[in-house]
Order: sequence, then structure tokens, then C-alpha cells
Amino acid sequence: MKQPLKYFLKYYLFWLLFFLIQKPIFMLANRSLMGDIGWQDWILVPWHALPLDLSVASYIMVPFGLMLVAAYVCPARIIARISNVYTAVLLLVAVVLFGTDLGVFPAWGFHPDKTLFIYLASPKEVLACAPWYVWVFGILGMIIAWIACFLLYRKWMKGLDQIQVPQNLSRRIGSGVGMFILTGALFLPIRGSVTTSTMNTGRVYFSTNQMLNQAAVNPIFNLIESMSVLQFDTQRYTYMSSEEAENLVNDLLPAQGSPDKVLTTSRPNIVFFILESFSKNAWDAMPCLRQLADEGIYFSQVAASSFRTDRGVLATLSAFPGQPTSSLMVVPGKSQHLPHLGKSLTKEGYRLKFWYGGDEDFTNMRSYLIGGGFMDRVNDHSFPLSQRLSKWGVPDHILFPTAADEIARRTDTCPTLDVILSLSSHEPFEVPTTDRYHHPYLNSIAYADSCLGAFVDTLRQSEAWDKTLLVFVADHGYPYPGDVQNHEPRRYAIPIVWAGGAIKEHRVVNTLCSQIDLVPTLLAQMDIDHTEYVFTKDVLDTTAVPFAFYSFNDGFALLTEQDTVVIDAKSDHRVIGTNADTEKHARAFMQRVMEEIERL
Repeated sequence: MKQPLKYFLKYYLFWLLFFLIQKPIFMLANRSLMGDIGWQDWILVPWHALPLDLSVASYIMVPFGLMLVAAYVCPARIIARISNVYTAVLLLVAVVLFGTDLGVFPAWGFHPDKTLFIYLASPKEVLACAPWYVWVFGILGMIIAWIACFLLYRKWMKGLDQIQVPQNLSRRIGSGVGMFILTGALFLPIRGSVTTSTMNTGRVYFSTNQMLNQAAVNPIFNLIESMSVLQFDTQRYTYMSSEEAENLVNDLLPAQGSPDKVLTTSRPNIVFFILESFSKNAWDAMPCLRQLADEGIYFSQVAASSFRTDRGVLATLSAFPGQPTSSLMVVPGKSQHLPHLGKSLTKEGYRLKFWYGGDEDFTNMRSYLIGGGFMDRVNDHSFPLSQRLSKWGVPDHILFPTAADEIARRTDTCPTLDVILSLSSHEPFEVPTTDRYHHPYLNSIAYADSCLGAFVDTLRQSEAWDKTLLVFVADHGYPYPGDVQNHEPRRYAIPIVWAGGAIKEHRVVNTLCSQIDLVPTLLAQMDIDHTEYVFTKDVLDTTAVPFAFYSFNDGFALLTEQDTVVIDAKSDHRVIGTNADTEKHARAFMQRVMEEIERL
């Protein structure tokens, strides 16, 4: 058994070294996010990463171990050829996943999970996330890395095609059985223990610096784990009885009082702007929106509900909190049952229209919009090819004036709701104006803001202005500046601004609130029932409890006046905050959200 055992151990070590090298590469690629780390952290990360690396390596080893068992009855050259093909395929998958991880982590703030497959269903949008040269050099780099790794493997495993086994039949059988038992023993590192607790990504968390924990996560294991988790795993977020959770959430949502009235009419024409990645951290790059905030109503303490557009649109229009590991929008069977601003206003005689310069089928948005009553929709195919200048579709400087001209000329007797979803401030931030800021994200925000300003100028000069309410809200924040991590509250800080002729007077609202509170606050101003939006409050109600809730990849947070608590669900640990009562309310809120999804 000496020679087969030798190659068994060498193959195991090859993959462990492969995973080991990935750790410092990841840390270097995300150095701006790593914060202040010392030399010892470069050692601690791979050390604490070992459980997941051993687990993934053991998964890989099982077929190879069976190949070595087969070597006792098959020619060694055949085993070597099968091993070469097997390893080449695995290395290709691993290199592509690691390369993708390096590419998306800075923007997403988490390792690729099953969300990746949602976006791969729309390849045009995936390609639009980065300039062509990034894709070319990225793919070229992965091909080179794959070839280099495979050549190293061949050199490392030299002699596998000449492996020798005992000639004596009884010894050969005994050695083969021994190799089979050894392969079976890989069950232990795969599972991680012999108790009821199985291997999971939280096992490698060891630091209060979340980026060190992320660096220790094996991206292959992370993807496998996310694929094995139910789409909406209620049990994963069950922390107490349903009755206790409901009571704790009700503490945050007291009986509704009477809000201050800030509109000149209860039935304004409404234009809803959902602005791509308009983080409050980029407030200085939004002079037009800042001017509107100085004229109208500025909600200054707002947290986005989640971190991607599909979740942000749903949180804005349905006032439903974002989910940590999945998106309701991609499940029409459930999203159709959500309350919806479109449904609420259709009952009041409003005519609806949705404007977007991109592909409305991305993440099943079309089904969600139709379910909300938006039968009249503008998308990229509403424009000629000559105007689809952006990788994402039609840029804002074309979409916004098109919408403004129509809205300004309307003579409808019934009130209208227009929802405009911008796209130009999405990665890779390629916009016509390139000289305002050195940072491409800030430059794209400034460009989109200028398009917004031109829209407002057009409407301001029309008769429609006096009866129009303009609502501006970001779909989500953005990790700017570069040291912002995905779980931090400042990652989710966004502005909400109400403007237009339907505003009585300027006001700054400093109540801590969430993106999901926008629709109920608006409906309360219009004297329309909003009790079906069960997780929200009317921010202009003086009895409202100031709080905000947001979710990130497999985690969630509750912001209150007493404390901010951030919980990582993978490790089930509180990573920010100290208040036990706030933590209990945060867990109750997350549990109730998942229970409501189960009910839909």
C-alpha cells in the first residue's frame, strides 16, 4: 500500500496548498477592505481556514481515492489518465470560481453563492458589469492560471502512471481494502465532526474583523453550502417561538397615530425615482438632489433594506424587507402575493407606468411589475438600437428626458404614478461624462444626478409641476469609500427626498427609518390604508418608533436609538453592538420576515 498511499497523501496536499495560496491572494486583492491587520493575521487566516479547506479537499479526494482502489485491478496508466482529466476539470472550475470571487467580492461584499446563477440567467447584464478589457484580461488570466496549476499537478504527481501494487493476491486485496477504508475515513473531515453539528462556513470565523473571516472562507464550500440551503430557509432564522417574535416586532410597530400632513393635495401625480446605487456616502456628488432636499422634504436617517437592485425595488414598492440569502422577486409564486404600491394606487384610480432603460426580465422583474399592475412599461426594447449606448441598455440622459417630456405634456384627468428606475450608476460606471471625479463611481453618480436635475427642470416649467410629487430613493447603497464592508451600517445609508409642487414646505425628517417605510408614509399622507404593509411604520407619525432593519449576505442588522446590532447568521454571532435587548428584537424581526415568506 506504500505507493498508493504516497500518491493519496500527495494529491491531498496538492489541493490543500492550492487552497492555501488562494487566501493571501484574496487578502491582497481586497487590501482596502481588510483594515489594519498585522503579520500574524496572514498566518491566522489560513490556519483557521483549514476546516473548510480540509472538507473541500476531502470531497475531491473521494473519487481519487476510489481511483487508487481501482489501481489494484486496473493498469496504472489508465488510472493516471482518468486522474488527469478529473483534475483538469476540477482545476478549471476552481480557478474560474476563485477568479470570479476576486472580481465580484469588492462590489458584492460576499463570496459568490447561488445568487450568481440568478445573474447568469441574464448573460447580457453580467457582461455589462465590467468593461470588455476586464473580461478579456480576466479570462486570459484564468486560462493561464489553470494551465500553470495543471502543469504543477503533473509535476507533483509524476510517476502516478507507474504506480506499483503488491503482486501477491492476498496482499493486493488487503491493501485495496485498506485504501477503501482510508477513502471512507474522509467522511470525518467532510462532515467536520461526529456530532449533530456539520461543517459550515461559520466554522472558520475567528475574528471581530469580518474581512479576516471572509478571507478564511473557502469559496467552493461557500457555493456548495448556498446551493444546499433552501431558497427561504425559515428554520435557519428561527430563534424563539412565533408568538414571542411577533410580540417583540409589535414593540417596534405601535398603533398608528395621525401623521403631519406635508402635501398640498391627497391625490398628487407621483413620480417615483429608484436611483441605482445612490449611497448617502456619495452625497457630495449629488448637487441636484441636494438642492431638491433643501426645497422639499429630506429624510436624513434612512437605511436601505438590502444590497441588490431586485431586493431594493421590492423593498421600495412592496415595503417588504430584503432577504439575506435569496430574493423574493425571482419567485413569482410568492412575490405576486405581496402588497404593492401599484395595487394600492390602482384601487384609488391611478394610472401606472414603469420606466427602465434595461432588460425588465432581469431577476424576473417583469412578472413582479405586472403583478403590481404596471401593464404600461418602457424598457430597452422601447428604444432604437442606436440609443442603447450602455452595456446595461439606454443611459439616463436618454431615458429621463423621454419620461419628462411625456409626463409634462399629459392631460390625464386621473392621477398618475410613474416609477423610473435608473441604471447608469451601475458597475462598470461607464457614463458619457468622465471628467467630474477621478473615482468612476462618484463620476457616474454625478452624471445620473445631472440627468435627474434636467428632468426636474423640464417638469418645473410645465403646468404639471404644481400637482406633482417627486419621490427619490436609492435602490441600495454602495461600498464607497473603499474600506466600507458589506455588513456595516454605512454601507446601507441612503437618502430619501420628496420634492415638487405638491410639497407644502421644506422639512428635514431626522427619524431613523428604513427604505421599506417609504410607501406606508406616502399612503398615510394620502389617507389610504396601509395596514397590509406589516413590517413598516409611517415615519411622519409622531408615535413611530425610530428603527431600521437591513439584511446582507446571510446576516441582518437592527438600528435603534439605543444601539446598532449586526448579526452574522453563518456564525450566529453578534459582530457589532452590545445591547442584548436590541439583539433580541433584531432576531425576532428576521424570524418574522421569514415566517411571512413561508406564509405567502
